[in-house]
Amino acid sequence: MRINKISLNNFRIYKGQNTIVFKSHSDGKNITIIAGQNGFGKTTFLSALVWGFYGKLLSEVDEKYKREIYELGGYKKYASSLLNREIKSGKSFENSFSVEIEIADIYIPSVPCRKIIIKREYNTDKEIESTQILIDGFENELTNEVGSDIFINDFILPREIAKFFLFDAEKIVSLAEIKTIAEKRNLSLAYSEVLGISKYVHLKQTLENLRIKLRKKSASVADRNKLINLQDDVNKLEKLISLNQAKIEANSNDIDRNKSLSEQYQEKLIREGNSMSVEEMVRQKKLRDTLIQNNIEIKAKLKELLELAPFAIAGQKLKHLYNQVNLESKQKQNKLDNEYIQSKLKSIQRKVEAQLNKRKFPDNIKSEMSTIMTDAFISDLKEQNNVLDKVLLDLSAQQSNEFLTLYDNIKHSYNILFKQLVKEEKNTRIFLTKTLRKIANAESKDSDILAKKYKSEKAKVDKLIKDLNAEQNKLHEELGAFQQEFATKTKVISELAKTVSLDEMDEKKDEATNRLIKELSEFILKFKTEKKYSLQNRIRKELQLLMHKENFIQDVTVEIKEDIIDINLIAKNGDIIEKDTLSKGEQQLYATALLKSLVDESGIQFPIFIDSPLQKFDKRHSKNIITEFYPSISKQVILFPLLEKELTEKEYSLLIPHIAQTFIIENKDGKSVLVECESSQLFNEIEKKNNVHSH
Repeated sequence: MRINKISLNNFRIYKGQNTIVFKSHSDGKNITIIAGQNGFGKTTFLSALVWGFYGKLLSEVDEKYKREIYELGGYKKYASSLLNREIKSGKSFENSFSVEIEIADIYIPSVPCRKIIIKREYNTDKEIESTQILIDGFENELTNEVGSDIFINDFILPREIAKFFLFDAEKIVSLAEIKTIAEKRNLSLAYSEVLGISKYVHLKQTLENLRIKLRKKSASVADRNKLINLQDDVNKLEKLISLNQAKIEANSNDIDRNKSLSEQYQEKLIREGNSMSVEEMVRQKKLRDTLIQNNIEIKAKLKELLELAPFAIAGQKLKHLYNQVNLESKQKQNKLDNEYIQSKLKSIQRKVEAQLNKRKFPDNIKSEMSTIMTDAFISDLKEQNNVLDKVLLDLSAQQSNEFLTLYDNIKHSYNILFKQLVKEEKNTRIFLTKTLRKIANAESKDSDILAKKYKSEKAKVDKLIKDLNAEQNKLHEELGAFQQEFATKTKVISELAKTVSLDEMDEKKDEATNRLIKELSEFILKFKTEKKYSLQNRIRKELQLLMHKENFIQDVTVEIKEDIIDINLIAKNGDIIEKDTLSKGEQQLYATALLKSLVDESGIQFPIFIDSPLQKFDKRHSKNIITEFYPSISKQVILFPLLEKELTEKEYSLLIPHIAQTFIIENKDGKSVLVECESSQLFNEIEKKNNVHSH
């Protein structure tokens, strides 16, 4: 599967029609670069793609979209915010935006097709969203029968696993921060969907329900009544679970709404009286204390520097003094050197004369040889040229060294350090003054009637949020109890169904169903085991390939317990490495290895779109990701880097052999457009456009 074309029309910063066509390449070049400065629309492009696929259901794709929808007050307000600002504020009659995606090389069972076009449009006046799906240019009965959203979810890319194919690389660290059972369960559902486990589990559940219906139909009166009662209980529990989940959802919405209201009261407090919350007041006072301490430390350093100020002011005189100290120091050293050499030469001369005496040479020869040695030694000793006429200071070696160090300090670093400290002192003083003013204003306004009213209302809302959270915890406990009882009674029904008698025809159906359930159970167990070992081997291999810390992660284990899939990283000593103890870069690396392993294991051939591709990686890890991850993760990879920050020219050169196309997002007067350029000229083209105004 590959995406041939994406068209955005009036989607946020992309005013008018913007179309990007991806060329088909068969020479191993699988990477497309879409580069642009901050604010030009890289993340917007990815959001447009997710919205084009899932529309109002995009909150089920990623927590990011769910949070944005909540913060804007619901999906309709969120959707209205997607319309281009200039179109929205102008006198244009346009009141809609759309995203169109053309997909090729796609297989749909029993439906021959070469390409599929998905066009999603939203009318902000009517607040209506519409989706059109064309298969080879025509509408199809299948899409009309099941609906566009189900068709996209079941036949193109399920929402549960879209996060593994369309993602912001900086935010996938959330995969390494999963802690609660609920979070693990939700993520495990996505894992099961990616690995293909869920399809067989759902099939087994369908067969079990069919068998229960058959047995209930042909059971004895007593057993049938028992089955009926148990089935009624299970149905009631299903309704209770559904009701409880609805309450939890409603309660969650109430909590979110009241949090928003609390934030509004806080904003009013700030606007009306520069007041602040108790937490903010505590934070500001801590900041004040820190700034005061910093100011004291900076002034102490300045005081030390001011003691040297007279030397710095002396200027030329200090330099003359430096020259004098230097000359005297060298003169002393030369004198010491000459005295040392002369003493050594005299010692040699005495030893030679002693040897001459031992050998009983005539006196005239000894005298002549002594004269020759003396003349030779004296001729090699030359006086130094820098002889001083007069010694003025006569400093010791230690005193000379201390002065020379002081001089070097004043000459090379004193001025820079002094200016830096003065600047730090000024900035700290200004920041401290502002902080003190904030605290004073807040304390003075605490007596204001309006501020008191807002504070009172905010306190009520905060108490309500606390009560709602307590109720939410209680609802979660009840839900757990209902689910446990549901599981127990379902098991009893299953056991009871085995004991009832069946009519001949139903008995054959039951036998066939039972055989299929057993075979399916064995298959699921075997399949889970295979996926478990295969997945842990893939993750370990990817981590060892991408990480530069050798033997940091010795092994990876995958545990599958009912509906929970847990992935553990094992250290060299056999201990489990807690993922929240990893650095952000290491967490992103783990998430990247997990993504690669899941994609490989799933066998799903879908393009990968990655925003902020190298945000948290150091140079060595970036090289590993560039050379090992991007070229192999998918047959079509689209990256949205911020050049020089997330992708340097040197790193880009490593990608060149794998790059199929490059595009630049240009922005003029707040309008972004996509322009294709030569891969080899990307950085040159970006450099030319550095003066383009960002919206």
